[in-house]
Amino acid sequence: MHDHQRLSFLLICAALMLAAVGIIEIYAASATRAMEQFNDPYLFLRKHVLVAALCMPLLFFLLTLPLKYLAWATLPLFLITLVALSLLLVPALAIKAGLATRWVSILGFNFQPAELARLALVFYLARNLSRPTCNLQQARYLWQSLLPPALICTLIMLQPDFGTVFLLVMTCCAMLFVAGLSRRYLALFSGAVAVFVVIATAIAPYRFKRLVSFLDPWSQVSEGGFQIIQSYLAFQNGGVLGAGLGESKQKLFFLPEAHTDFILSVIGEELGLLGVFFVWSLFLYICHLGFKIAALVKDQFHKFLAFGIAFLITSQALLNMGVVTGLLPTKGLPLPLVSSGSSALLVFFVAIGILARLAKTIEPDTSTGEKLERYS
Repeated sequence: MHDHQRLSFLLICAALMLAAVGIIEIYAASATRAMEQFNDPYLFLRKHVLVAALCMPLLFFLLTLPLKYLAWATLPLFLITLVALSLLLVPALAIKAGLATRWVSILGFNFQPAELARLALVFYLARNLSRPTCNLQQARYLWQSLLPPALICTLIMLQPDFGTVFLLVMTCCAMLFVAGLSRRYLALFSGAVAVFVVIATAIAPYRFKRLVSFLDPWSQVSEGGFQIIQSYLAFQNGGVLGAGLGESKQKLFFLPEAHTDFILSVIGEELGLLGVFFVWSLFLYICHLGFKIAALVKDQFHKFLAFGIAFLITSQALLNMGVVTGLLPTKGLPLPLVSSGSSALLVFFVAIGILARLAKTIEPDTSTGEKLERYS
């Protein structure tokens, strides 16, 4: 098997293993809640498995997609994302849950546009930064790279969804950094982001409460500390080897969002530290493969696209793990490929498919063979 085929195969295998863990734990974490609320213990599992099944042909379709369509898709993807995010401002189409309006309902199907925005931002930046004329040391080209992502982030903040905006800003900073943004501009940009974070926290009381509960959750049990305390208890109950598959106690109406944002806590309780380490290792391996693909592909657009996708998957996984272990304030970010959520699962499988397709463009290393022929 050639290097490019091996990288593509290993990447898909790692993603499928994460998806398999997700399917098992989604049922374990959601069956009781689904039975209580909808009288159907398989409701969340059935929906997730259906979307996962639809992702399989899509994944293999992407593996055969002509490369020219990847660059061509940048503008349509960006425009579709803007339209989808704008639909959240239409009350008849938007679905509100709690304080946020993050889902659009069209023809009976619910979709979360912010998930699509992740790919749209990476595609746009990859396309713009790979242009031969793009010089980030000139303010004109820097603004071309910043303004469209800023528009996407503004629409997402209107939902509001601070966690996704923070993730997109991180991705934008990373891609600009590898593209050669000067330290002066990077420092200014980072300072502006820090000011934005402070203002966004100060003007929203619930964000400030989350920050306080993050610093001392036991003093804010009735406010924002309850969820993270239940997550702590889940990890404590699991220990090293876990309580056993399906034996989680915290999922029984104690741990909110057990099958979505906090599914790693259920994994930690049922499969123990070893189970969490297995999931963490798979994400680390995907990160390694993604950055290796980015380093080996020849085309500049493909390099930036592979790097952006690898960074996006890795950073969201790290943010989710940081939240459920209490290292970061609570944010509504699912664990890629594992958490329940149709929109996120679909988008991340598309991202894996694109990354695997880019791996197939890597030319085999024939230098060793040439040297052997030379001395034979």
